[in-house]
Amino acid sequence: MLNRMKTASSEALDVRREIRTGIHEELRLLPETPFEWASFEPGNALGAGAAPDPRLVQLSRMICNAPARSAELRSMWNESIVTAAFAWRLAPHLGSDANSCAIAGLLHRIGDLLTLRALGAVEYATRLRLDGPSKAELCVELGEQLLERVVRAWRIPARAASTAAEWRRLRDFPDAAADATTVYLSRLLALELISPHFCAPGVLEHAVEEARVNPAVLARVRADRSVPMLLVSLATFQP
Repeated sequence: MLNRMKTASSEALDVRREIRTGIHEELRLLPETPFEWASFEPGNALGAGAAPDPRLVQLSRMICNAPARSAELRSMWNESIVTAAFAWRLAPHLGSDANSCAIAGLLHRIGDLLTLRALGAVEYATRLRLDGPSKAELCVELGEQLLERVVRAWRIPARAASTAAEWRRLRDFPDAAADATTVYLSRLLALELISPHFCAPGVLEHAVEEARVNPAVLARVRADRSVPMLLVSLATFQP
């Protein structure tokens, strides 16, 4: 019995090693951005009544292209789209830059997305499957590094690039810049919309209070029905 447990543990370790080696090779070169971010206007793509933007559709198809993990990638990308849409709407109420916050919202999990994309490609090629905890460890390990590489390689505007990295620190530093606060709150709004069963009651309200945001602002942005409509329209064009 003990020998079988040791064998299983050894096999799992071998799988993790092989997959990690493959992922690092996959990520040696980043995918090219499908458009110039300096000329991207989020309001046209994410605002009320916006039709699916061909550039976002192209980006979605590029990011979510991994047979073994496509459903997870689409779910994470949907979260990013909705975060960006809420950020564009919330920013004016918080004194933030709407365009920078929306771009940061789109890219706030790009490191995780590219890690998962590489993992899916390696799993498909090797017919191996990484366990959930190991996958989460990889995203933590590689996510921030990949974000830094992406914002340089894709020439993301400086303010948006900085905000895409800073939002994660808001829980430890609630007085962080308004742009980071906007993205942080927008992500909570996105999670509430997409996965309400995973949102503990009062979490968003507590975050709004901690950030010293008027609750009426939260109510106004929450009531904007154009965000869920945008999500539905974009889903039609996803792979």
